[in-house]
Parts: sequence; structure tokens; C-alpha cells
Amino acid sequence: MALIIYYIFYEGVISVIEAMKEIGEYALEKENKDLSDIVSILVEDPATNESYKHVFFIKLVSINDSFEFKGIEHQEYSKEKIKKYLYKSGSSRGPDITPTSRITEVKKTFSNKIIGWFSKPLDEAKPILDNNEVQYLEILGQYIKENEEAILSELESKVTSVDAKEKSILSLMFEENGSIKYIGDIEAFRKILKNNGALKFYSKYGVVSKDENKVCSICKLCKEVYGFVTPYEFYTVDKPGFVSGGFDQSKAWKNNPVCLECALKITAGKEYIEKYMSFKLYRFNYLLIPKFITKEHKKDEENLFRIFQQFKNKKFNFDKDYQYFLQENEEDILEILSKQENFLNLNFQFYEKSNSAYRILLYVEDILPSRLNKLFDIKGAVDKKSIFTKNYDNNDTKPIRFTLGNIGHFFLNGRGNSNMDKYFLEIINGIFTFKAIDYDFLLKHIMDRIREDFLADKSTNLSLLLGFQMLDFLNQLKLLANYEGGKYLSSKDLVALLEDVEFKEENKYEEHINKIFSEFESFFNTDAKRAIFLEGILTQYLLNVQWHNRNNTPFRAKLRGLNLDERYVKRLLPEIQNKLEEYNANYYKDLESLIAKYMVQSGTNWKMPNDEISFYFVLGMNLSNYLKSFMNNKEENND
Repeated sequence: MALIIYYIFYEGVISVIEAMKEIGEYALEKENKDLSDIVSILVEDPATNESYKHVFFIKLVSINDSFEFKGIEHQEYSKEKIKKYLYKSGSSRGPDITPTSRITEVKKTFSNKIIGWFSKPLDEAKPILDNNEVQYLEILGQYIKENEEAILSELESKVTSVDAKEKSILSLMFEENGSIKYIGDIEAFRKILKNNGALKFYSKYGVVSKDENKVCSICKLCKEVYGFVTPYEFYTVDKPGFVSGGFDQSKAWKNNPVCLECALKITAGKEYIEKYMSFKLYRFNYLLIPKFITKEHKKDEENLFRIFQQFKNKKFNFDKDYQYFLQENEEDILEILSKQENFLNLNFQFYEKSNSAYRILLYVEDILPSRLNKLFDIKGAVDKKSIFTKNYDNNDTKPIRFTLGNIGHFFLNGRGNSNMDKYFLEIINGIFTFKAIDYDFLLKHIMDRIREDFLADKSTNLSLLLGFQMLDFLNQLKLLANYEGGKYLSSKDLVALLEDVEFKEENKYEEHINKIFSEFESFFNTDAKRAIFLEGILTQYLLNVQWHNRNNTPFRAKLRGLNLDERYVKRLLPEIQNKLEEYNANYYKDLESLIAKYMVQSGTNWKMPNDEISFYFVLGMNLSNYLKSFMNNKEENND
């Protein structure tokens, strides 16, 4: 069963691994690596900075079955000779992978990095060498050790003769039949370097997993393949059931056969991605991995990589209208990517890492730039809605802009539900992949947060607007599942209840109310929703009157913690009117008339969930000041 689950998962991740390989090829080419030469990929530049100016070689001449020390040769460091130096770092306290090393203290470097190399590192390499190569290296090591004093004396003299501020490298040089050879020219050392580079891909858990002449799952060529190649720790073969054919780890290569060349490119790609394509949304880390659809856009590819590098290096010039989609003030490269042509797909990999464990939380694949562009178009339209361009709570005029981070206001922030992280990521996935999200589910969590604010005697304005904006954004994307507008109903069932309300043909509120209704037409598509919304406005006006007269709001207790239903909303209306009359402050006859109109037209049996009724009610309460901003009359002055 575990193996089946792994295969299903791996199918979704293999495209990312292929993308890593492509990115790795780009990164290696930028380092002037020859992609067709394993040694070129594996070797490191021993000069980590410009202070490395000198290379000192212990020059040895091959004579029959021995060597002769011919002195220390001094050369200027050259990038063109990196493959000749054949340097690859090893242990900080022990030898490097080959007998080429950076000089710290001359005697210490010579002892640990050169003489020391011909003991344990050579012993570990013997199984991959033939008998002649083993004998050659053993004789070489023995000769250097026996002539340590003479070699070290001349080496110290040469190294101390150069500027102390300039750093040096130490290596070996061989003269054979009148020609000069460096370590990189000798096959035995090259074999050792290759094996060291491959070791982690085939040797693990004390087991060797590799085979020859098998098809690599990445490049599809027949090569030697390895069983422990994975860029991330979501794939393991340390438990029963995760190895094809049973718990024989030596057969792990059958699960995921990858050749050395592809393994190295994937590794280089992973390093590049983690450096330039790693971002954060809330507390979630994610990688943004591009995969190119065709190979016909080389210039576009180069430009894309340059964008990532400039963005991460803080060298990208943003215009004043730059739009954030993930979260305000968070690293957000998405608007830039949305303007690219559809020559690539974008893959989002949300993950968490703890020690050596790596867990993928969400993988969103194959997102075209044009899809991102559509998201930004909808976001722009939503952000421009009048109720979001000015926040009317406590005279705060900062506009509310939609970002994915706003969703976390309802689904994160430690709200006591262990599933919140999963819900948050599922909504993110739905937005990117255009998968519908259940309207009732969203409304429940929006109202949960609003009720929390209400019961804690906090302003519900921010939660209300963020929730309404999220619903509007998803609705314009046509992603609200189970959202039904319903029909306009006509009924006289409420005439008796509202017979004391005077209907007027001209209503000073109606023009301004209709601006909201038309701007959010799909959300106010039934008379019931309009009636509930307007009653919420009237309720807030009553609360304002109470605060003005009593410095408290006792009617707030009548709102049941914003757990409302159809019957109770209808019952509240005459109570609100009576209270306004008691305070001699019923300045809202026109508004009451408008509520009555929609109540009558809405009929009975609204078929609205209580969360939805409560949402429209509190929406009205919070937008009451929005309506007041259009009014300049007795109501405003008296409030």
C-alpha cells in the first residue's frame, strides 16, 4: 500500500524533478561547466575569492616504478585550469577528495591534505581502481612521505616568498616522457572524483543500490543508474513497503533509476532554486519552480532567470503601482511573472522542514503566466470597489486590497482548529487551479471570525470587509461552489407585520443603496438578502443612537452573538423601530420603508443558511457609515 501511495505521489513530483534538471543545466552552464563531462560538473574552483593568486605544485618525475622530486613549481592561478587542479573539498580537518588543497599553514596543509590523502581516502577508493592504479598511487604516496622533509623545506621557502596577503593552492604535477600532467590528467584521480560525486546517490543505510545498462528515468538513456537519488527527503527507502520487490534496499534503483549526470544536474538545480526561487507566504515556505514548455525561447528563459536573481538580490526596480497578490509587504514576484508569455509553467511547492524531514504540504503544478494575469485582473477589479477603497472604521482611510494572505485572517492565526492549515492551503490551491470552493464552508469560517470579534466587543469591520472581498474575488473567478442566487419572490405574508410602515415612491436612501446593490449585483440578487442587509444598517443606526444617549448599547445583546435566522430577523424589525421611537430618534422612515418593501417581496422560507443571514446582517451594520457618507441630512446630524 505504501508503495502504491508513493507511486501516485511521485507522478505529480516527477515534472518538478525534470524542471530541476533543466534549471541545474542553466546554473552549471553559467559556471562554465561542460554538461557532457562529469568531471567538469564535479570539480570545484579552489579559489573562493580573488585573493587566491598562486598555485604551488610538488613536481615529480616518473622513473621506472618510482618517482623523483624535481622541486616546487610556482604558477599563477588560472580559471582555465580548474579541471587540471581537480579540486573538490573534503573534511575541514582531514584530506580533500583529491590531493589538491588550499594552503592555510604550509606544514599543516602538506601533512593533512597531501600525505594524509594517501592513507584513508586512498584505501576507501581502492575498490573502484584497477590493480595498476592502486599500485601507482601507493608508490606515489610512499615516496612523498619518505621525502617529506625535502619537499616541505622547499615548499615553505617558495610559499613565504610571495605576498602574505595573497592566498595559495597546493597540488601535484607529474613529468612523464617529457610531458607535464596535472592531477586532472590522470585517470585514477578522475575515477576517485567521480565515485565521490556518485557515492551519496548509490550508497546509503550500509547498502549499495546501483546497476549498469539501465534506462535513466530522467534522460531516458541507458546508463549506470543509482537508487538513492532524490532532491528532497519525501522519498525514502528506509521502511518496508517503499522498495520495489520487497524490503531489499539494494533494489531501490528500480523505484527511481537516475544516472549520475542527471543526479548532478538535479542537485545543481535544487541549489539554484533554494537560492533564487524560495519564498514565503505567512509561515509557509514554498518554492516557485518554472518549467519551460518548449526550447524555442532561449532569450526568454535567460530573462526569466535574470528576473529571479535580481528579485532575490534586491536589485529589481518596482513601479509605484506594483501589485501584491500573496501578502502585502511579503516577497512577491507573481505580478512580474504574470506578464511573461506562455512559454513556461509555474509550479508551487509548499513545504515544511524539520531537521532532516521534508514534507510537501501542497504542490500546485502547471500554472501559466496567463492564469496569473487573470488573477491580477480580477484582483484589480475587486480592489477598486468603492467599499474597499476606503475603510470606514474609526475614520481609517487605508484601502483594503485583496491578497492570499487575507485568507489567513479566517483560517490561520492559531484559531484552535488543527485543520486550519489544510483548509488554507486547499483554498490557495483552488484559486491557482480554478477549482471551486464551497460557499457555505467559506461563509461559516468568515462568520466564526466575525462572531469572535463581536463577542470580544471588538470592531467587526475589518473581518467583515476582508470576508466580503474574498467572496467577491472568488465569485468573479466563478469559484464559489453551491452559491445559488435564488429568485425574486413576491408575497403579502409580511404586510400585517409591517402595516405600520409607510411606503413611499420616492426614497432618499434607495439611490445610494442601489449603488452598492449594482456594484455587487450577484451578492444582492434576492430581495431577502437586500432586506437583511438594510436591517443590519438600521440596527447599527439604533446602536449609534443608544451610544449617543446612554453611552452604551444594550440592544447589542438582542443580536444573539450574530447567530441569526429568518424568523428572528423578521421579529427584530418592529423592535428596532419601537426602540427608535422610544428615543424620539426615528429619523429613518425612508430606510424602514425600503426594508419593508424588500421584506414583503422576499416572501417566506428564504432557504438561506443561518450563517448567510447573519453575514448579510453584519455586512449592513458595518457598511452603515458607507451609506451615511452619501447623506447630509437630519439623521447624520442627530447621530
